Amino acid sequence: MGMGLRVIRFPPDADQPFYPGTIDRDSASFRPSIIAAFCSMSDLPAKTNHGESASHPEEQLSTNDLTELRSLLIGPDLKERFENAKLRSEDVSRVLPEAVNLTLQTGDPAFPSAMVPTVEHAIKSSVNTDQNILSEALFPIMGPAIRKSIAAAIQNLTNSLNQSLEHSLSPQSLSWRFEAWRTGKSFAEVLLLRTLVYQVEQVFLIHKTSGLVLQHLAAETAAAQDADLVSAMFTAIQDFVRDSFSVSDDTLGSLQVGELTIWVNEGPQALIACVIRGNPPSKLRLTMENSLERIHLLHERQMHQFQGDSSVFESCRPYLDDCLQSQYQAKQKRSSPLKWIGGAASILLLGFGAWTFFAIQEQHQVQSFVNQLNQEPGIVVLQTTKQDGQYTISGLKDPLAAQPTNLITQTDLDPEKIQFVWEPYLSFNAEFLESRVTALLQPPETVRLTIDPKGFIQASGTAPQAWIDEAQTLALRLPNISRFNTQNVLPIESKALATLKQKIEAKTVLFTQNAQLVSQQDGMLKSLAQDLSALLQTAKTLKQPITVLVEGHTDTIGAELINLSVRETRAKAVISILAKQGINRSIFKMVNVEPPASSSTTTTPNLSNRKVTFKVLFVHPSEAKQ
Repeated sequence: MGMGLRVIRFPPDADQPFYPGTIDRDSASFRPSIIAAFCSMSDLPAKTNHGESASHPEEQLSTNDLTELRSLLIGPDLKERFENAKLRSEDVSRVLPEAVNLTLQTGDPAFPSAMVPTVEHAIKSSVNTDQNILSEALFPIMGPAIRKSIAAAIQNLTNSLNQSLEHSLSPQSLSWRFEAWRTGKSFAEVLLLRTLVYQVEQVFLIHKTSGLVLQHLAAETAAAQDADLVSAMFTAIQDFVRDSFSVSDDTLGSLQVGELTIWVNEGPQALIACVIRGNPPSKLRLTMENSLERIHLLHERQMHQFQGDSSVFESCRPYLDDCLQSQYQAKQKRSSPLKWIGGAASILLLGFGAWTFFAIQEQHQVQSFVNQLNQEPGIVVLQTTKQDGQYTISGLKDPLAAQPTNLITQTDLDPEKIQFVWEPYLSFNAEFLESRVTALLQPPETVRLTIDPKGFIQASGTAPQAWIDEAQTLALRLPNISRFNTQNVLPIESKALATLKQKIEAKTVLFTQNAQLVSQQDGMLKSLAQDLSALLQTAKTLKQPITVLVEGHTDTIGAELINLSVRETRAKAVISILAKQGINRSIFKMVNVEPPASSSTTTTPNLSNRKVTFKVLFVHPSEAKQ
């Protein structure tokens, strides 16, 4: 087998005749039905029912050949597409929208029957899952629809009440009551009929060719008959007139039937017939013509293709509704107490309806405002009551929370009608907690505070030691604060302490050979005393013990025993001078410093070694080592 080609001979008992030849598995011209036939050939028996070999063994195909043939025809890609459910779903998804559109265009009645249960189940599942989805979708139209319906009902009730009160006790009303008793109609029906100028009771849109009713509208007070029966009778009458009389125009423009008048306006494909009671004005004709023209403009193609389905003409109803007109007699101006009573009752009814509407709207606004308050951090609304037109909102409020009186200005509510009663409490809101910590500790600008949800305060930066000590005490007094860490806060005094230490250790007090101070050192000693005083004050703030080593020095001239005594004498002299200037003696400790070894045999004294120096240690004097 080479290049995907093989000559195959099929058994004579195959369902379809097939002629020997070559098949290219890469060709796209073979039919799917042939593929299906080849795919099913793997089921062909190798033996007869009696277990004997076929009559033509040379033409019998082995199982391996059939399997190889099917593999060549289908190929791995097509086989994977047949067996992979995901790929089959993707293929169907690409043609599904087009298939639905074609089904809608053909008007297959089975399609709506199949889709309705699915849509109903989807809506039911949506409602069971979350009712707010449909309620939020319908909310924008429910309010206006309810208000419009209530307004129309109140208006009809008012008109009916006015007419009934106006004619209830007049002489003419007595005759109308007798007529209502005689005919079996209600007084209201007789009243409407006798005060009516004209009314279009029914409107028919009739297909001109078939005579079928496309749409039919009837007034609420009219007793409508079967629309198809009326259309058939009207078509018969029209045919009778057309066949019986020789007229240039075969259109039946009007027809009188008892108290009713039928006006007809005819178009190329359809006609409008209006059943009228009373004397209609000529402008009704113009309305009928305009409606008919717009219907032809929008539905000309549907009228040409009309096969009995009138549902496509539902959009014509607004144009036909324009023809459902009516007009009643103008009211006579009479001063009657009943008229005033009826007017007052109408006003009271309207006022009650308006009050109810605005009360419900106000209650909804208050509830929305309460929900908004509950969303504010630090505010918890526990109860809302109404008494004498005033709303009282009570609950818990953190002192740092936003003022409700400021929030109410963002709504349409009257602030005078809202009263607040709050109980103070402390909220653990992170923003409020940080504000309380900052207000209580008042950290300097060089300190940064961070607070985690567990109430742990971490401080960093530089600050005076006094603030650090005070903050460590105050921070733990706050609610929900468990720890205050100041390890990363460097006291400002620490830097000053290091500076003073350097200044003191840099000073030197010079002496003569006889342990006498060299002249003109008074200023230096005074400055030294000031630095020591500042050092002690700063160390006290930091609670840091201080020891000042007073080191006496001598040169190498003379005996060491004498020099040792001189060194001590010089150190004691400096300590005595500093003590007189207010420095506590307890911080000093004398230290004998041996002179440096001489590098030569000269006997010339080194005057720079006749001195006293200082060394500052951050330890207690008892712990200082010589």
